[in-house]
Amino acid sequence: MMLYLIMYMSTACEALPQKELDAILAESRSWNKSHKISGFLAYVEGNLKDKNYCQFIQVLEGPEAEVTHIFQKIKKDRRHMHLTVIKEGAILNRNFDAWEMGFEKIDLNTNFDLHEFFDLDTKTLADHGNINNNMLLDFMKAFNKITPSS
Repeated sequence: MMLYLIMYMSTACEALPQKELDAILAESRSWNKSHKISGFLAYVEGNLKDKNYCQFIQVLEGPEAEVTHIFQKIKKDRRHMHLTVIKEGAILNRNFDAWEMGFEKIDLNTNFDLHEFFDLDTKTLADHGNINNNMLLDFMKAFNKITPSS
């Protein structure tokens, strides 16, 4: 079976309470499990350069038809905007095989060392090819080693 990966960033229309994030995760995990999709979602919020920052970064991987189908639905979700695909294509192995949907909420108000990382704009990540988008994928994969629970 050919595996496919889509990684994107998008801006949340507003800061989401934990209850809404939990609902997104429950729905995603259920859908992904029944469609052989794995992945990881990071929700990043806090103040960055005196602006409120609320960003989604998600990796989806699995059978190409399933990944592209759910991605079309995700693109229409009204909870986010300015969706930019950072990486897309065939992969040999899953990066997040232990998770239907791993999750990490990153608070920039307490993780000051990540400010420079998240100051990269999505255009920079998408336009500069594998160097930058592999860096973002590697960042996401680091959580796979730290918190292996779905």
